[in-house]
Amino acid sequence: MAVVAFVVASLAVSALMARPHHRSIGQPGPLVIVAMPTMTWDDISPKATPAVWALAQEGAVGNIVTRAISAHSCSIHAWLTVSAGARATLGKGPGQTGSDRKIEPCNTIPNPQKIGQGARFPGWKKWRTDSLKRPIPAEIGLLATRLRAQGSCVAAVGKGAAIGAADNSGLVARYSPTIETANFTTCPVNLVSFDKIDDDALGTLMTRLPEKTTLVVTGHADDTDQESLRAVIVAGPDTPKGLLRSPSTRQPGLLQNSDLTALALSRSDANPSLLDGRLPAVQPSPNADHSIEQVRDVNQALFDEHRVVNQFFIRYIIAAGFALAAGLAMLWVPTLRTWARRWFVIVGAVCGAVPVSTFLVGLVPWWNTSRPGTVLSLSIIAIAFGLGAIAVLGPWRRWVAGPAVFLAALTASVIAIDVTHGSPLQFTSIMGLQPVFGGRYYGMGNVGYALSASTAILTASLLAGRWILRGQRRLATATIVLIGMTAVVIDGYPSWGADAGGPAALLPAFAYLALNAAGLAVTWKRILYVGGLTVVVVGGLGFLDYLRPPEVRTHLGDFMASLINDGRLTSLQRNVRANWTMLTGVWINMFVPLLLLLVIYVLIARDSRLGRPLAAVTSRVRYLGHGLAAVAICWLLGFLSNDSGTGIPPCGMVVIAPLVVMIAASSGRLTPKDVPLEAASRRRVDAPHADAPPAKPAPAT
Repeated sequence: MAVVAFVVASLAVSALMARPHHRSIGQPGPLVIVAMPTMTWDDISPKATPAVWALAQEGAVGNIVTRAISAHSCSIHAWLTVSAGARATLGKGPGQTGSDRKIEPCNTIPNPQKIGQGARFPGWKKWRTDSLKRPIPAEIGLLATRLRAQGSCVAAVGKGAAIGAADNSGLVARYSPTIETANFTTCPVNLVSFDKIDDDALGTLMTRLPEKTTLVVTGHADDTDQESLRAVIVAGPDTPKGLLRSPSTRQPGLLQNSDLTALALSRSDANPSLLDGRLPAVQPSPNADHSIEQVRDVNQALFDEHRVVNQFFIRYIIAAGFALAAGLAMLWVPTLRTWARRWFVIVGAVCGAVPVSTFLVGLVPWWNTSRPGTVLSLSIIAIAFGLGAIAVLGPWRRWVAGPAVFLAALTASVIAIDVTHGSPLQFTSIMGLQPVFGGRYYGMGNVGYALSASTAILTASLLAGRWILRGQRRLATATIVLIGMTAVVIDGYPSWGADAGGPAALLPAFAYLALNAAGLAVTWKRILYVGGLTVVVVGGLGFLDYLRPPEVRTHLGDFMASLINDGRLTSLQRNVRANWTMLTGVWINMFVPLLLLLVIYVLIARDSRLGRPLAAVTSRVRYLGHGLAAVAICWLLGFLSNDSGTGIPPCGMVVIAPLVVMIAASSGRLTPKDVPLEAASRRRVDAPHADAPPAKPAPAT
């Protein structure tokens, strides 16, 4: 019934999210890319920017991710990214805007030296050398060099655009400092840089363009503004109306700066191979105003949810702390202990429902309200209270672990359905992908992975415990294998989760559960077998992705391509460096390894002062102890194998801890209703408890 319900829900979501077939962007004439830094859809209107608005009514619209290496994007880095088709930087960029709204200044764009009709950057050789030495090398100058090899060229108007138009040696084929002196007929690709949003200058430019020009107008970079997605418009005779899309983001209405490189290269190469950029297309829609409203809403939602993240979780932690303190105070009063247990069940249910509520709130258009941050926070809490009430009052409440299984299974299922349909809920969730500051726009993010993996393992272990109580170890093992295979496929399949580090942690965790459910000992030989199987599965997923065309590969296929073609481990290096930077960048993250060690110690040292409370809970609920041990294995391996693995243990703890508290405080049946108490008691006497400590041997005589 659970499988049928999941499939039906998935098909229903597929039907609701059905979209028209994508159409390509034709370029019958020259391509002109105009950058107006900081431009968002809030800056665009019929009165304020009539020229930009007219283009938006005629062409395809979207938002563009401008982040390069640093948290704050600058025009110089954006143009280097366009030049390389991959994220690139020059020196250390500004950090993320703080709570004081103070923005660090961007690096100044140097003036090129004019040489005949072109120009040259004297320091380009050093820039290129430094860029190629980075963990993920970016080949600045790639755009102009490839087009020149095809007998084409790139012209630039403005010093910023000159950076994007320079070839490997720093030479710009055609350069004009101003629009008035520019000639848009000499090169098929033209880059134009403005210093700010200038609708009048754009209108003047449009009067000088040749016929059949494909015009791209993009917000390009944050520069002097707070970090945000920026507006992008593509208009031309062969560009259909609708939402811009790219395989690099898989989100309707979202491009990256490097996708513009792919668009320019597609003039001579139908499927240009780039590190980051992919050829954009259009999801047709005849209603231009509706498309503009969609991309404006997405930008507003991402901007508002990022502002509320820290405030929401600080207040949530304080409120949860007070709730726990109130429950502990009631425990000290003998006449209130029954109420204290009920209180902990309620608190555990609501707190356990908060993570999934941060995803489900995306179904509510909170960003269209007058106070979006407040409405977002209140909506999350309201959904959490509703789900908590269902968990506590549902028919599963008669089993001590029933409410926890409901919430855990719901969390894992919601994230699974979301991931298999393009991650629209993760995209805008406060516990989601954070696309403005991150590098992932689809698939399984690290926070989503921590929540889904932890709850899937807990669900599998508690359901397997039901079969073990009935003496059905084969069915217990089958339950774990079925849930485990589903979780691994959803997380690792390139068109869904597209996660390499996730399956590497999930497989050993579920294998540990399955071995114990089958009554088999965890030996070094079996550990090696599991390790080999993990390598085969993860490598196989990456190799299958590598076999697909380059333009549709995910980072899994790109990693295999770099390993097979060049012997490079750049993606692995990036993961290690990113995880180390995250671990050491903020002092509180240094406690994550200590948290992991504490969890492992509590699970192993059952007779210790810290371990006894948890041991009392795991001894009551069949197989819960093994489930928590498997969760700890997943956290440890996930911490080591993911680029932001530092966040996995604490995010997993956010959902697991309240569920364990709820189980500990529940007064329901220790065994499910379908398991006869007499038979369960007899089996507990006849066979040692799987979660119980080993019996001490008799003293030698």
